[in-house]
Amino acid sequence: MALAYISQTPLPPRDWTELKTLLTRRFQPRDLTGAYKAQFLTRKRQRNEDIPTYVDALQKLAEMAWPLLDPIARDEMVADQVLNGLDSHELRIQVAATGIRRIEDLMRVARSLESVENQEAGHGWPRRGSNQTRFSYGD
Repeated sequence: MALAYISQTPLPPRDWTELKTLLTRRFQPRDLTGAYKAQFLTRKRQRNEDIPTYVDALQKLAEMAWPLLDPIARDEMVADQVLNGLDSHELRIQVAATGIRRIEDLMRVARSLESVENQEAGHGWPRRGSNQTRFSYGD
């Protein structure tokens, strides 16, 4: 179907960018981009969803919402949304405090901090910043 569409165009695309633009206009009408933008901006990390899966979903939504946007700018938007969608307020603060903007680095740091947070919760240790004692002794 795409090949048939391209063969009917008066001027064939000269490079990948032109081809992508041409196919995006044909197979992804602009009226859907508003829906993708809304999905992207409201997308939160689902319960039991790992960080790479969450980031992948955001990247796909961002590409559908802003197909012609510069990829670097789109990645910055994804990085911001990754932070906003993390379910733990403390985790958001810790990741944001690193100042990291590259998605790969952001995922690595978020996974690492989340792992520490989960280990602390699994061992009955208090979460960072809480006033709970580590162990509870019987009265």
